[in-house]
Amino acid sequence: MTVKNRERDRVKTVCTPQELGDAIASLDLSSIPPEHRRAAIAERVVEVMIATTDSPDERRKETFQKAITAYGQLHRARQRNKIII
Repeated sequence: MTVKNRERDRVKTVCTPQELGDAIASLDLSSIPPEHRRAAIAERVVEVMIATTDSPDERRKETFQKAITAYGQLHRARQRNKIII
């Protein structure tokens, strides 16, 4: 049996629950297809995490690195779709 310390892996930010709620509420989900809404909300959470985490130690955590990688892949895929050949 393996024990995982999720509290240690949690990325600490200076974002309050009110600020996070406002950021997610400002997302216009009506223009996003239902199958992409979950990814849009996750992307907004990552944007807030990036903006509110200043500590280099927090940015080195595996959870933060995975979120940044996924966020970058979403943006690169979006940019490829805009290229006209």
